[in-house]
Amino acid sequence: MKLSAVAILGGFAAFVFAAPAPNSYVMHEKRSVRNEKWSRRRDIKLNRDAIIPMSFGLAQRNLENGYDFLMDVSHPGSKNYGKHWPMSKSWLMESGIESERIILSKGRNWFKVNVTVEEAESLLKTQYHVYTKVQTGKDHLAYDEYSVPIHIKEHIDFITPTIHFNATVKQMKQRRDLHTREMKVKPFTNIHPGNPDAVPQPDVTYSLANCDQYITPECLRALYNFSNGTLGVSSYGIVEYTPEAYLQPDMNLFYSNLARQIPAGTAPINDLIDGAIVQTTTQSFDDNGEADLDLQYAIALVYPQKVILYQTGDMVEGASFNNFLDAIDASYCTSGGGDNPTYDAIYPDTASGGYNGPENCGTFTPASVISTSYGYNEADLTAAYETRQCNEYMKLGLAGTTFLYSSGDYGVAGNSGQCCTKAKCAGGTYNSGSSGTFNPSFPATCPYVTAVGATQIKPNTAVTATAPEEACQTVIYSGGGFSNVFAMPSYQSSAVATYFKSHKPTYSATQYNNSQTVRGYPDVSANGANYVVAVDGSLTLVYGTSASAPVFGSIITLINEQRVSAGKSAVGFINPTLYANPPAFNDITSGGNQGCGTKGFTAVAGWDPVTGLGTPNYASLLSVFLALP
Repeated sequence: MKLSAVAILGGFAAFVFAAPAPNSYVMHEKRSVRNEKWSRRRDIKLNRDAIIPMSFGLAQRNLENGYDFLMDVSHPGSKNYGKHWPMSKSWLMESGIESERIILSKGRNWFKVNVTVEEAESLLKTQYHVYTKVQTGKDHLAYDEYSVPIHIKEHIDFITPTIHFNATVKQMKQRRDLHTREMKVKPFTNIHPGNPDAVPQPDVTYSLANCDQYITPECLRALYNFSNGTLGVSSYGIVEYTPEAYLQPDMNLFYSNLARQIPAGTAPINDLIDGAIVQTTTQSFDDNGEADLDLQYAIALVYPQKVILYQTGDMVEGASFNNFLDAIDASYCTSGGGDNPTYDAIYPDTASGGYNGPENCGTFTPASVISTSYGYNEADLTAAYETRQCNEYMKLGLAGTTFLYSSGDYGVAGNSGQCCTKAKCAGGTYNSGSSGTFNPSFPATCPYVTAVGATQIKPNTAVTATAPEEACQTVIYSGGGFSNVFAMPSYQSSAVATYFKSHKPTYSATQYNNSQTVRGYPDVSANGANYVVAVDGSLTLVYGTSASAPVFGSIITLINEQRVSAGKSAVGFINPTLYANPPAFNDITSGGNQGCGTKGFTAVAGWDPVTGLGTPNYASLLSVFLALP
């Protein structure tokens, strides 16, 4: 479809405006209530040449058209495939601000420019004043009101500094502990002599012959038909939530045993969000297992590509997915009413002794591929909260970022194997999991992310590029099913219709949403059993979709390397292309994802709510994506 020159989604815009005509301004914001905490100073006259760092946040608009916009740049049949949305700077330039002074924020959703007091007042038809905070005596610049061109108003969320003061926000009192995918663990060797608690076992020689028992990077390369990275020209991000953190000695132990081409000391680029630290004070599988797994395999599979670690949240409050999204998209901090203190950490934290700095808004650049191995039950959150967040993944996909989420480890049940006590999980009440309604996962059910399920190599099967796998049924079960919140996206409608036509489950509407009109998940899968991971000084076997998601993300990162090297864009939102090319996957046709007192769903030919389209064949997927513009 053809996009209007003024079409805007979130912060990603194409500003192509005519120069404002005289008297075409309209008031944008006005302080209507006196703030007793601030006192206007009438004894200070501002220097007209004083420099003000000004930021222009773009409004959240046209969300109803977001799906169409996203398909326009993501569907393989679109003439605009890969033309992810940029932002231009015409309005400011036409107002006399030189192009080289205007900076696009790392989150790609703000204009930032240093202007003089005189330029700012002319630009916004207002006058700055100095206000002093009564309690601290701190001075602050602000307006009483300001205006913008009438044809710009609907596209601007707010501008800083203007009428807003640095007010204190009511603080959270509890941590925001996200669920990891509750990976299962089994120590099996005493390779690291510094660990006195490890149980001595015979040394293991890792080879393609025993990948059904011990998954290593080499097993994955053979299984999915890809080789080491070579170019290092794309970007891959892994998200972790404090206190979960990797240990560098664990990274080195992994390299020395399973990735010897990687030098000891190799670490991710640490982007620390909202007071985050890569903590080493508490060490256990719960503190280190997730991050060690994610980063060891991400780095091993894409090296020499640098991997970015988005470590999110402080040690007191923690963080949510929204806190991370704020950090890579400044407009998200305020869109739709901003973060929800019921679910999200609120910074600065002046009440609980946590991070007391400003909330990170648009501070960090989104990587081309971002993988996350955490998740909620869909019923844990309100539909409005989930929809706001899901729309943010849509906007970031429109700008060229691929988001992957693990689908869960308890089959059709939710975190910890819990099932709902009411149809469609209304009310969010759970039981122990022996019966009840299927409990879908979020964000995996958001149609703008790629949900990754888990497979395993069939026992006593040698690994080849076409080695038969089945749905993971060792220790964990691949999360999958149907949303109770999100409608079915058109890109998967044919695949899901075929599934129901040929393999319709016998479960009733009280057990799952069988309307055939809602989002099905996962989209794809990768191996999720028997991963050899270095955790707290020992090599350990780990299971879960926590492993599957970073592996699939690594493969997409390697594809991005080849596209970027060929002068093309990163792939961005990949689901439309994946569903249009099922032969690029190894179809998984056996195994299931039991839960809630049932056998769950069954893996069948074509897409299914256990393993999605199947596992990747890198060579085939690369051919598909390289053929696109």
